[in-house]
Amino acid sequence: MFYKTGTYKIFKSVVALLVIFILTGCGGTQVVLTTGFDKDEIFVVGTERCSLSELEIYLVNIQKTYENVFGEEIWDVTSDGVTFEESIKNTALAQIAQVKTMYLMALDRGLELDEEEKELVKSAAQEYYSSLNESEVTAFGADEELIEKMYSQMALAQKAYDEIIRDISPEISDDEARFVKVRIIYMRTAYHNGSSLIPYADSDRDAVFNTLVTLRNGFLDGSLDFETEAAKYNEADESVISFGKGMMDEAVEAEAFSLPNDGISNIVSTSDGMYLMQCISTLDRAQTDANKMLITEKLRDEAFEKVYDEYLGSLIRNLNTDLWKTVTLSSDPEIATCSFFETFEKNLYPEETDG
Repeated sequence: MFYKTGTYKIFKSVVALLVIFILTGCGGTQVVLTTGFDKDEIFVVGTERCSLSELEIYLVNIQKTYENVFGEEIWDVTSDGVTFEESIKNTALAQIAQVKTMYLMALDRGLELDEEEKELVKSAAQEYYSSLNESEVTAFGADEELIEKMYSQMALAQKAYDEIIRDISPEISDDEARFVKVRIIYMRTAYHNGSSLIPYADSDRDAVFNTLVTLRNGFLDGSLDFETEAAKYNEADESVISFGKGMMDEAVEAEAFSLPNDGISNIVSTSDGMYLMQCISTLDRAQTDANKMLITEKLRDEAFEKVYDEYLGSLIRNLNTDLWKTVTLSSDPEIATCSFFETFEKNLYPEETDG
């Protein structure tokens, strides 16, 4: 994570929009020309300028994080004509541009770091800078002071987010967030052929339906046990599932949400199969409470995005396209740092890291 949970989700949700704004200056706002950049300045947003060193720190840490998970072969992947390398470059650009925009928001709101926060930022900068080897220090052209500046801006960006969403604490009802837990028997009535869904022959669909009718009658008269029969007939990956509204086929959802505890459903047909369900719980408390948190986060995200988009639209912004074209991923095996964001999180928000 780069920030506390809420901000990290925002970080991901607006990066695509931000790349568009930074690269094209769309939205009817004032845009500066590509002249007027100092040496090694990659972009300007409002009064804030971003150096190539700052971008490289973001880019390398994101690059190495992906490589550690997926291997270097990930850079050969292409999606919709865009290489994964280009996608990661855009992600790094968007993330640091968002931080700088939120940093400006914080300044405009009169927000500051207190002395304790400044010490935490300083400690994080010392820790990260000391973790760099000689090749990394040379490649970034950075010193501890720059790292401290970057962490300070990230911390102030977090303060801007926290202030905007501070008073958004909606009361989410159990019904609105409700998850049900059911045991299922799912039997296919169609198969996939590439991107096409091919229905079974009518006789085969009838056979599936008749099997489920027999099972349902046995469950209702008590001669059959649902869990035992699910182990035999269920063709889904799991036989016990929890879900909320909008997560399943509408017909399956409507039936499941109408069942009492231990109730047996009617047979529900969908485009690719038929379901028979037994309700384990009409309200899965743990999942319902977790969903309340997700709904609250979504409302906070939406409130933040509205304020953020309006603020971004008021700023002059532009990319140094000539310098941007020279930016590439690192191929130096001596450059392997990937702890920039983790170090910030661990020092500034240890409760989030521990959680």
